[in-house]
Amino acid sequence: MKIGIIGTGRLGSALGKIWAEKGHMIMFGSRDPQKAKKLANSIGSNASGGTYEEAAKFGDVIILAVPWSGAKESIKTAGNLDSKIIVDSTTTAAPHLGGPLIGRTPSAAEKVAKWAVGAKVIKAVHTIGVESLNNLQFGSQKANLFICGDNLEAKSIVRTLGEDIGFEVIDAGPLTNARLTEPLAMLWIELAYKQGMGTDIAFKLLRRRKAK
Repeated sequence: MKIGIIGTGRLGSALGKIWAEKGHMIMFGSRDPQKAKKLANSIGSNASGGTYEEAAKFGDVIILAVPWSGAKESIKTAGNLDSKIIVDSTTTAAPHLGGPLIGRTPSAAEKVAKWAVGAKVIKAVHTIGVESLNNLQFGSQKANLFICGDNLEAKSIVRTLGEDIGFEVIDAGPLTNARLTEPLAMLWIELAYKQGMGTDIAFKLLRRRKAK
């Protein structure tokens, strides 16, 4: 699959590297195309780099992996996003472990959907630390990836990409439910940094199945 990644920070870089190793074609987009190309060169032949617009045009799926403060401008710069699948992985935490920059209603993902006219927006990859992406196994359990979105086909594609990384994927319902999952990112930050648990933590939905 062709995946355009908007942003060359820690999250975008980590996701691109993992997916490239799984055989997907990656294009990183940056305000500094040379930075994106340098990152792509460090990954190998399955990766390339360019502008935000070039990465958005390239990808069947687009990962929004920029700070929330730059999300609206990044989407605007990316150009025509009609019918594209956009995975909003942003968190709304203020710099230096501050509180959320926006409220829950509407969610960040709903704002992204409003800005990216015609796109199929899925909220995902926002409730775990980058450090865990290379190893999502916690004892006998896999970390969960919670996904929200209104388009079933887009969610199916994002589910497959999440499973490629190693997540157990949970469909958390429509995009409005990002109002429920986005606060989990703030809880993760609180536990990992402010409560001193460290970044090697993840969320897990436990189910008690009825005996057959």
